[in-house]
Amino acid sequence: MVIVKSQVAQRIRQAREYRNLTQMDVAQRLGVARQTYLDIESGKTEPKISSLVAIAEVTGRPLNWFLYGESSRGDIAFTYREELGTLMMLVGQLPVSARDLVIEQALSLAEYLLDYQTQR
Repeated sequence: MVIVKSQVAQRIRQAREYRNLTQMDVAQRLGVARQTYLDIESGKTEPKISSLVAIAEVTGRPLNWFLYGESSRGDIAFTYREELGTLMMLVGQLPVSARDLVIEQALSLAEYLLDYQTQR
């Protein structure tokens, strides 16, 4: 699999924006000038692996996501762990009958999607 520099740069920007961080915020946390970070985020310069590791820590994204995107359910679960935690908390607050219905509908949707992918 080829790693495209522009895709890595785009994912860096997406991760920063997802965490509502400014370019200056990330640059300060990395200990670099804003222009240095801007060059990385725009794809002008390729980040060192140590910088990419630091960006992953700052944004809470897994390192392999920056390189390959989401490639497995584990990656997706890690990327959206806060949202999934919130969802589980909210489902847990539902009355048992409503919770059972939500779970039943989610399983039906999952089965449908699996069947759909198999037929393609």
